[in-house]
Amino acid sequence: MNTALPAMEQLKLLNQKLFDTQDQTTLPHLGQQLAQQCEEMDARLMQGLIDIRAAHISLQAILTLLQRRDEPLLLSSEEAAALLEPVQQRLCQGLSCINRLV
Repeated sequence: MNTALPAMEQLKLLNQKLFDTQDQTTLPHLGQQLAQQCEEMDARLMQGLIDIRAAHISLQAILTLLQRRDEPLLLSSEEAAALLEPVQQRLCQGLSCINRLV
């Protein structure tokens, strides 16, 4: 398969090959490729969702911490950025996984 294409496009092409084939001997090979492509897409989607969910939970924790403080929080912009940087990285990882599908 052409790995330069997004996974969804590869799946569409494989599916079309499966329908278009006249040679019954190639069906098992195409079926195997189709199953492999589906597994790869499932793994990418799952990893993307795990990363996005982790970023969401981290943001919720940070917001809860900030909202439940009794005294004013003195936080520099550098400290705030350092606190949010891992969340932003995890969110980007998740979105990148999902974007590679389409």
